[in-house]
Amino acid sequence: MFLNRENELEILQKDFSIPNSSFNFVFGRRKIGKTTFINNYIKGKNSFYISFLEMINSITFHTIHKNFENFYNKKIEKIDNFESFLKVLSKVKFDEKLILVLDDFQNLLKVEKDALNIFYKTWSKELSSSNIQVVILSSIKSSDKDDEYIYKKSSNIIKLENLPYSSIKELIPDVQAGDIIHIFSAYGTNPEYLKLYDCKKDFLLNVKENFLSYEGLFFNEGIDFLKKDLNEISTYSSILYAVAVGNNKIGDIASFLNLKSTYLTRYLQKLIDIMILKKYVPINEDIKKSKFGRYEIEDNFIKFWFCYIYPNYSALQKNDTYGVISHIRNDFTKRIERNVYKNYILNLVKKDPYKYLGFIPTNIGSWWNNKDVQIDIIAYDSKNIIFVDTKWKDTQKLELSYSQLKSKSLEFKTTLNKKYVIFSKTTPTK
Repeated sequence: MFLNRENELEILQKDFSIPNSSFNFVFGRRKIGKTTFINNYIKGKNSFYISFLEMINSITFHTIHKNFENFYNKKIEKIDNFESFLKVLSKVKFDEKLILVLDDFQNLLKVEKDALNIFYKTWSKELSSSNIQVVILSSIKSSDKDDEYIYKKSSNIIKLENLPYSSIKELIPDVQAGDIIHIFSAYGTNPEYLKLYDCKKDFLLNVKENFLSYEGLFFNEGIDFLKKDLNEISTYSSILYAVAVGNNKIGDIASFLNLKSTYLTRYLQKLIDIMILKKYVPINEDIKKSKFGRYEIEDNFIKFWFCYIYPNYSALQKNDTYGVISHIRNDFTKRIERNVYKNYILNLVKKDPYKYLGFIPTNIGSWWNNKDVQIDIIAYDSKNIIFVDTKWKDTQKLELSYSQLKSKSLEFKTTLNKKYVIFSKTTPTK
């Protein structure tokens, strides 16, 4: 099943329609659906697809050589590395525009560290005059300045985000409405994960069988996810554990792990590069200058795994699941679901602000300050500003919630006309 990638497909299709050559990047962390996406895009088109597996170059390019000869239906000169492949490609004339797909490009970079520079140099000198559209897919979006320079020279940079909340109902048609937020908070929206959810069993039993059982398919998934792209797994996994349980500031992460903040910087950046972590700053702040940056795990599945499986791994290996499932039952709502619900509402409002706010804001986001005052959502235009609070559990009267929100809003200095909105489970959202 292929869902909710129509806008991204349209971007590539428009690019394909232009009367000259181009190259594009598609980024997305592992298992977000990059290969499914590109296979849908190239269906029925003239395309040559390369997936870079983790193997030595001689085998990789021997296979590419053989496949390209079959595709081109001609004998071609020897190909033994990425540069020689691009040289051969640049000499071929295509009457019909060719889509060249370079999937899992991060694996090529492990054996040819200069592969991206080689591509851009060959593109600039030769390939750009071919009748070709290149699509490079990778699970790593480098923060290196030279790499970022090449990214900006491309026609398009597409980042595949998580599928939306609504896709759960499409992927699991028989799911009970009350279970969707639980599933979203633990499984995310990965179709491969969601297909394992059994609607005939309750949420915690599904968690027990899929996550907590030593033979469950998710038991090692969090660590296996990191091993594909990272070394020093112990440091990276410890950081993700610290963030998963609620330490979002670099100082808090360092304190939790008994490390220096300066030591963590490169590890945090690498987790951002592989699109597992994302750094957020308050609305109106510059991400490069703000002192109030916070880190969040982008995918709910990974957050759940590092919050509950990682710290209990030894007990679960001994099949001691009772204490863990009891902890999840008591902790899950306040630690995970509350923030998931806030982000869900934020994305919902961003997608259709007029429906929920009554105007189109020029800016929308979350806000907090150094006094630990936090406002879930702020949205404004040149006249109005709306302060929004999200309530996953209605534990207090609405009047008190409004009063608290108004009090917090005083910390955000503005001369605009103020309005206040409370979202809760009883708020009609779609």
